Parts: sequence; C-alpha cells; structure tokens
Amino acid sequence: MNKKYWLVIIVVLILTITYFHYHTPTSIWQFHLILMQLYFIPILLAAFQFGIKGGVISALAITVFYLPHVFLQWGGLVETNLLRFLQVLLFNVIGYLTGLKAEGERKETEKYRKLAEKLKELNEQQKQQSELLLEMERKLRMADRLAIIGELTASLAHEVRNPLASIRGSIQILKEQAPENLKASEFFTILEHETQRINTVVDNYLNFARRPAQSKSTINLYEVLDILIKMIESKARKQNVSIQTAFEENLPLFDSDPNALKQVLMNLLLNGLQAMPEGGRLIVQARQDNGQLIISIIDRGKGMTEEQLEKIFQPFYTTKKEGTGLGLSIVKRIADENNWQIKAESKLNEGSRFDLIIPLPSA
Repeated sequence: MNKKYWLVIIVVLILTITYFHYHTPTSIWQFHLILMQLYFIPILLAAFQFGIKGGVISALAITVFYLPHVFLQWGGLVETNLLRFLQVLLFNVIGYLTGLKAEGERKETEKYRKLAEKLKELNEQQKQQSELLLEMERKLRMADRLAIIGELTASLAHEVRNPLASIRGSIQILKEQAPENLKASEFFTILEHETQRINTVVDNYLNFARRPAQSKSTINLYEVLDILIKMIESKARKQNVSIQTAFEENLPLFDSDPNALKQVLMNLLLNGLQAMPEGGRLIVQARQDNGQLIISIIDRGKGMTEEQLEKIFQPFYTTKKEGTGLGLSIVKRIADENNWQIKAESKLNEGSRFDLIIPLPSA
C-alpha cells in the first residue's frame, strides 16, 4: 500500500480515538481505558511504516491531543491521573522503540536484498564465464581440427598443382590449334580464367598459415556475375533449376580482389543449387544502397531452422548428406578478410537468402 494511504489511515485513527475521548463522559472510565489502549494502534502502524520518525511523531501528536483532555476533563492532578501520565510516557517510549526495531529490520531486509542481488549478479557472471570457457574450449577443439585439415589441404594442394599445370598447358595448346572463330569463343577465356583462379586458390591453401596478400583490381560486377552464372547454367538445367537475375542499372566499378569475390559468389551460387536438388528457382540480385553494393543469392529450397542458421558459417557444419561443411565457412573467412559482410536469412520449407555486402569508398 502507498505510504500516503498509510499516513491518512494513521491520522484518521488518532483523530477518531481522540474524538471519542473528548465526547465520552468521564464517568464511563472503562471506555476511556479501552480508548487509551487503542492509541497504540496508530503508533505501531506509524512506527512500522515510517520508522523512528513515524513512531515518535505519532506519539507526540497523541500526547498533544490527549493531555488537554486529562487537564480539562480529569482535573489534571497527578495523584488521580498518574496512570494517564504514565500511559502518555509509554506512548512515546513504545513509538521510539518500535520505530527503532522497524528501521533495524528494514535495514536488515535491504541488506539481504542487496546481498541477494549481488549473488544473482555473481551467479550471472559465473554463468557467462562458464559459457565463455565452453566457447573457448570449442574453439580450441576447432583449431585442432583446422590445423589437421590445414595440413591435409596443403598436401592435397601440392598434389593438385601438377595436374592443374598440365590442364592449363593443354588449354593453351588447344587454343593455338583451334580455328580462329573458335579461339574467339568466350569459353576459352573462361577456361583460362578459371584455371588461373583455381591455381590462385591452391596457392592460398599452401599459404594457409599466413594471411595471403590481396591483389586488387577494378571490378565490373556485371561481368563477374555474367561469367559465374554461365558456369553454373549447365548444372542448373540438369537440376531443373531456373536462374533469374535482377541487376540494378549503373552499378559502380570498385577495387577489390577479383579472385576472392568470385570464390565467395561461386560458393553462394553452388550452395543455392545444392539446396534445390529437385528443381526450383535461383534468384540473383545486385543493387546499390547507402554506399554499399548488395549481391543477393536467393533459393527456393527447403530452408533451415533458426538453430541451423546460427551454425552454417561454422567449419565442418553442414545440412547436406554429402557436404563437407567448409564452403560457407570459407565464404565467411574471405568476407572477413576483405571487410565484407555476409548476412543469411532462411525459413523452413520456403528457402534461403544470402546477402554479400561490399562497402564502396566514399566519394
């Protein structure tokens, strides 16, 4: 109950008891004894609600109201009114002691409340530290696994480099021997370009232990997306997946690592195809917004739960039976190295959306 209500109740009780004192004949002394004892009720209430001040002030107020009644209606003689004077003294003593006790209990209660809050805070901190330790332990285990996979990848990269060099050489020979109209075909350009990109990726794996130096050049996003979409069109047709594009006009050129961009986008495109093994629609969008290029890859596959969505960028986590769990983790690592952002949204049985956000330099 609000303190103001308690104050009103206490005042009303004091005034009511005092009223009956003054309007009850002194001949009915038994009622006056009862009324005197009733004064303890507002004193105790004031002491419990307002502490020492409440108890003492209410007792003094009763003293001020009651003493005129003693002098005017009972004669004021000490011999005949000793009990009443002692009662007035008792009012003040009880008011003070009860208020003191109430304040002590209130302080003790507040002390235990603060202690409980402190314990709760410490418990929360301990919980956070436990979660942090578990996360650090998980990362250490993951680091061990990454170290092993790094060694295996380095060995594999060494083995891939030789046949890759043979493939590149064969492409050059075929191009030299091909008719002039076939030499101009964009497919030779794509083959040369992509084998070079694979070679660069192999080099990056061999230098996995250190962050590779980035090779930046001016990128035309339309050309990059056009090449990548052509590369997956055959696979998309086999899966009965239609590819739809929606590119905003006049997207600006920007400087970045073209191999990193292609690797990220190719992984996202293949991820979209893999999400629709029974066919569907793959949507590729590109737009500019608030000084950023936003490239969106949207599939109409099975989608993911919120729990799955939280883990998709973790190494070795996969929702596919034949997946390695490295594709999206590599995407996230490359994006972080280039100060890009990757955002993912997904709804179960509706599909997924991945946004690659590339900040543009301010003019």
